[in-house]
Amino acid sequence: MLGDIWKSYVQRYVRYSRFSEREEKEGLPYFRDKLFISILLLTFVLGLLSYIPSTYVAIARGENIIAVLNTCTILVLIFTVFYRGLSFYAKKILFSINFFILSIVMFVVLGFEGNGSVLIFALSILITLFNGKRHGLFSILIIAIFYGVLLLGSCFNLFYLPIFEQYEFQLLAIITLNNILFNLLLVFSVSFLINQLHTALLKENELQIELYEKHNNVLEAKNRVEKSDKLKSAFLANMSHEIRTPMYGILGCAQFLREYNEDDPSYQEYIEVIEDSGEQLLDIMTDIINISIIESGLMSTNIKMFNINDKINTVYNAFLPEAEEKGIVFILNNVIAIQDAYISSDSDKVTSVLKYLIKNAIKYTDEGIVELTCERQDESFIAFNLKDTGIGIHEDNFEHIFDTFYQVDVENVNALHGSGVGLTIAKAYIEMLGGSISLKSEVDVGTSFLFTMKVNLT
Repeated sequence: MLGDIWKSYVQRYVRYSRFSEREEKEGLPYFRDKLFISILLLTFVLGLLSYIPSTYVAIARGENIIAVLNTCTILVLIFTVFYRGLSFYAKKILFSINFFILSIVMFVVLGFEGNGSVLIFALSILITLFNGKRHGLFSILIIAIFYGVLLLGSCFNLFYLPIFEQYEFQLLAIITLNNILFNLLLVFSVSFLINQLHTALLKENELQIELYEKHNNVLEAKNRVEKSDKLKSAFLANMSHEIRTPMYGILGCAQFLREYNEDDPSYQEYIEVIEDSGEQLLDIMTDIINISIIESGLMSTNIKMFNINDKINTVYNAFLPEAEEKGIVFILNNVIAIQDAYISSDSDKVTSVLKYLIKNAIKYTDEGIVELTCERQDESFIAFNLKDTGIGIHEDNFEHIFDTFYQVDVENVNALHGSGVGLTIAKAYIEMLGGSISLKSEVDVGTSFLFTMKVNLT
């Protein structure tokens, strides 16, 4: 409810400010101005809510200059919000100057104990968000000049401020220098993140019509679905790009931060942990999204002619290093003749099936072998047999092994991570490709998955 009210509030202001007359093809300036609208309105609302209590406290403490400054700041903010004669660039400049004055005066009067230092810190980030890196760096220059004047006053007794009694010159110099450096790091990081997100938006812009159509399909599917889990699946399928985009931003920032402290092994190790964890999270989200699309009935196939031997060899070579690292012998017995290798099917789904099953076999095998056998069963089917000498599956679990989110290691004995949807997706893809899958397994001996796929799908 609160989100709908805020959205309606922003939309009315967009129309009032004539921003709705602009077009997205303007690119990054359009999105920055749109972001500035949200920042401006949020600041306006929060400023009105905090004005009376903060002014009352300032007057009660005898800090009349703060009370007067609060009043002036609110008046300028109201003017900035409602005066339609100002361009968005002018609104940004007035907004920045208004809060720079407020933060500097608050810092001079209250020092680090007040909100002035926090506001100075936040302003450089906000300015970078709605005006870009150049303006963000300019704001840091202003902050640096202010801190420089402050340090000169402290060192040569040019003027007196209460903060001079709280901190020695050396400590004050270190604090201000750290604030400037940290602000500088955040300006570069935020600027990089905005540019990366904008690039992602541009790349996805061509897909907006298709996404809109999928959205309508999801709405129609919701009317047909009777169970709540299918409703959630349809929603996740439609929102897949919304889930991935923030993670791409995090990985982009991690890549940018890797350039700092290149000689610090611990720092680089932490960055590597961020990147590896981010990639794992992306894989998990992709699995969840795929199973959601499957369960919602929106998964489609892309049928074309391709060489299945090439796909088999590619997947085998991709997993061979991982198997060798665990000390597992990974064997490929592909007896599909060259003249029989070209089939009409969905190459992406064939590849995904092989990846899910081989990855599962290597994960649950600590020693021994993993063997993949491929052969042309008859004119209509290709058959696969994937054997491993892993932990095996108890017969009681056979009927549940392909259930969503089910894992063989339910008691977490081996602490193996995973989303628990790989076999579910593999089985669904195999059935979409006109085949079937079965298994044979014995605990502590190994498991064998036998599955087929049609040669000619239409």
